[in-house]
Amino acid sequence: MLRSASADDGTALREAIAVSLADFFPWLSFSAQLSDHETMEPVSRLAQKSFREGDFYVWRVWEPHGLLIGSVDLHSINLDVPSCQIGYWLRSDRTGRGLAQEFVSAAIGIAQNVLKVERIEARCDVRNEHSWRLAERLGFAFEGTAFCDERDAAGELCSHQVYALVGRSPL
Repeated sequence: MLRSASADDGTALREAIAVSLADFFPWLSFSAQLSDHETMEPVSRLAQKSFREGDFYVWRVWEPHGLLIGSVDLHSINLDVPSCQIGYWLRSDRTGRGLAQEFVSAAIGIAQNVLKVERIEARCDVRNEHSWRLAERLGFAFEGTAFCDERDAAGELCSHQVYALVGRSPL
């Protein structure tokens, strides 16, 4: 189930990230900051506010029995182009089941059918093969590598593979 971020997500978010921190670090730059409880509630409140304002759409992914298992977001939204970027993560203990493909596909549908974007970009750390393989499975085209374009959670320069889904997806 996808649900917009809520201020009450802090504890569940911290637990989901704690389970996966070894797999997220260092390529998900937020992983180091989100691992402490004091950061979780403000991050969740900010995500909720940004969602209401239409700046940054964050959905938490929940299993039916109430376990937070992932997140997907649409950000860098530019309706003049129209385009956005997509980000996603899945708890390490839930991989290999097609869950990420399912919820990322749902967010792509929202981007295309509700926001009416024509370009969705996924920027995946070159070391994060799970992330860029998912982009490829979803029909994103590899456009190139942005070398040393950001610092990772460890503070080291890192590079990203840039993928784009342009036009309407066959999903």
